[in-house]
Amino acid sequence: MGIGSSVDGTTGGHNSNNGVDGGGGGGGGGGGGGGPCGACKFLRRKCVNECIFAPYFDSDQGVANFAAVHKVFGSSNTSKLLHQIPPPMRSDAVLTICYEAQARLQDPVLGCANEILALQEQVFKPSFTPL
Repeated sequence: MGIGSSVDGTTGGHNSNNGVDGGGGGGGGGGGGGGPCGACKFLRRKCVNECIFAPYFDSDQGVANFAAVHKVFGSSNTSKLLHQIPPPMRSDAVLTICYEAQARLQDPVLGCANEILALQEQVFKPSFTPL
Protein backbone atom coordinates (compact mmCIF):
# COMPACT_ATOMS: atom_id res chain seq x y z
CA MET A 1 0.00 0.00 0.00
CA GLY A 2 2.98 2.32 0.22
CA ILE A 3 2.78 2.70 3.98
CA GLY A 4 5.44 0.99 6.05
CA SER A 5 4.27 -1.32 8.76
CA SER A 6 6.80 -0.35 11.39
CA VAL A 7 6.93 2.68 13.61
CA ASP A 8 10.35 3.79 14.76
CA GLY A 9 9.29 5.00 18.20
CA THR A 10 11.93 7.73 18.46
CA THR A 11 10.92 11.01 20.00
CA GLY A 12 10.45 14.04 17.93
CA GLY A 13 11.49 13.42 14.51
CA HIS A 14 11.19 14.14 10.92
CA ASN A 15 13.40 11.16 10.19
CA SER A 16 11.22 8.22 9.32
CA ASN A 17 11.95 6.61 6.01
CA ASN A 18 8.37 5.57 5.40
CA GLY A 19 6.90 9.04 5.71
CA VAL A 20 4.96 8.33 8.86
CA ASP A 21 7.14 8.89 11.88
CA GLY A 22 6.21 7.29 15.16
CA GLY A 23 7.85 10.00 17.21
CA GLY A 24 5.80 11.52 19.93
CA GLY A 25 7.65 14.72 20.62
CA GLY A 26 9.10 17.56 18.67
CA GLY A 27 7.22 20.16 16.82
CA GLY A 28 7.18 21.69 13.43
CA GLY A 29 10.12 22.89 11.47
CA GLY A 30 9.42 26.46 12.46
CA GLY A 31 11.84 26.30 15.39
CA GLY A 32 14.92 26.07 13.20
CA GLY A 33 15.06 22.29 12.64
CA GLY A 34 14.83 21.33 9.02
CA GLY A 35 11.93 23.02 7.31
CA PRO A 36 8.22 22.31 7.42
CA CYS A 37 6.69 18.89 7.95
CA GLY A 38 5.18 17.04 5.01
CA ALA A 39 1.66 18.15 5.87
CA CYS A 40 2.60 21.83 6.03
CA LYS A 41 4.57 21.49 2.80
CA PHE A 42 1.52 20.05 1.11
CA LEU A 43 -0.78 22.71 2.57
CA ARG A 44 1.80 25.42 1.73
CA ARG A 45 1.73 26.92 5.17
CA LYS A 46 4.25 27.71 7.87
CA CYS A 47 4.93 24.78 10.19
CA VAL A 48 4.61 25.98 13.78
CA ASN A 49 6.01 24.30 16.89
CA GLU A 50 2.51 23.13 17.89
CA CYS A 51 1.83 21.51 14.50
CA ILE A 52 -0.21 18.36 15.16
CA PHE A 53 1.10 16.73 11.97
CA ALA A 54 4.85 17.38 12.39
CA PRO A 55 5.74 14.37 14.56
CA TYR A 56 4.02 11.98 12.17
CA PHE A 57 4.60 13.29 8.63
CA ASP A 58 8.25 13.88 7.81
CA SER A 59 9.23 16.31 5.10
CA ASP A 60 10.16 13.67 2.50
CA GLN A 61 7.62 10.84 2.14
CA GLY A 62 5.19 12.66 4.40
CA VAL A 63 4.03 14.94 1.60
CA ALA A 64 2.77 12.02 -0.48
CA ASN A 65 1.20 10.29 2.51
CA PHE A 66 -0.48 13.46 3.71
CA ALA A 67 -1.76 14.18 0.20
CA ALA A 68 -3.68 10.89 0.31
CA VAL A 69 -4.99 11.60 3.82
CA HIS A 70 -6.02 15.12 2.81
CA LYS A 71 -7.81 13.90 -0.32
CA VAL A 72 -9.79 11.22 1.51
CA PHE A 73 -10.40 12.69 4.98
CA GLY A 74 -9.41 16.36 4.78
CA SER A 75 -6.78 18.09 6.88
CA SER A 76 -9.26 19.68 9.29
CA ASN A 77 -11.01 16.39 10.07
CA THR A 78 -7.66 14.65 10.51
CA SER A 79 -6.42 17.39 12.84
CA LYS A 80 -9.60 17.22 14.95
CA LEU A 81 -9.32 13.44 15.15
CA LEU A 82 -5.66 13.54 16.23
CA HIS A 83 -6.44 16.11 18.94
CA GLN A 84 -8.99 13.69 20.44
CA ILE A 85 -6.50 10.80 20.61
CA PRO A 86 -4.04 10.55 23.53
CA PRO A 87 -0.48 11.40 22.34
CA PRO A 88 0.95 7.90 22.98
CA MET A 89 -1.65 6.41 20.63
CA ARG A 90 -1.39 8.98 17.84
CA SER A 91 1.38 7.28 15.87
CA ASP A 92 -0.75 4.14 15.51
CA ALA A 93 -3.72 6.28 14.53
CA VAL A 94 -1.68 8.07 11.85
CA LEU A 95 -0.47 4.76 10.43
CA THR A 96 -4.06 3.54 10.28
CA ILE A 97 -5.34 6.77 8.73
CA CYS A 98 -2.62 6.67 6.06
CA TYR A 99 -3.28 3.01 5.32
CA GLU A 100 -7.02 3.57 5.02
CA ALA A 101 -6.53 6.63 2.81
CA GLN A 102 -4.22 4.72 0.44
CA ALA A 103 -6.68 1.82 0.33
CA ARG A 104 -9.59 4.16 -0.39
CA LEU A 105 -7.69 5.77 -3.27
CA GLN A 106 -6.91 2.35 -4.77
CA ASP A 107 -10.43 1.02 -4.26
CA PRO A 108 -12.93 3.89 -3.93
CA VAL A 109 -15.88 1.60 -3.25
CA LEU A 110 -14.61 -0.83 -0.62
CA GLY A 111 -11.37 0.77 0.55
CA CYS A 112 -9.56 -1.32 3.14
CA ALA A 113 -12.65 -3.50 3.59
CA ASN A 114 -11.69 -5.24 0.34
CA GLU A 115 -8.37 -6.29 1.86
CA ILE A 116 -10.08 -7.40 5.07
CA LEU A 117 -12.47 -9.56 3.06
CA ALA A 118 -9.56 -11.10 1.13
CA LEU A 119 -7.73 -11.91 4.36
CA GLN A 120 -10.85 -13.42 5.91
CA GLU A 121 -11.28 -15.57 2.83
CA GLN A 122 -7.71 -16.85 3.22
CA VAL A 123 -8.30 -17.68 6.88
CA PHE A 124 -11.61 -19.46 6.44
CA LYS A 125 -10.80 -21.15 3.13
CA PRO A 126 -9.66 -24.75 3.62
CA SER A 127 -6.00 -25.12 2.72
CA PHE A 128 -6.37 -28.71 1.57
CA THR A 129 -8.83 -30.68 -0.47
CA PRO A 130 -9.93 -34.09 0.77
CA LEU A 131 -9.34 -37.04 -1.52
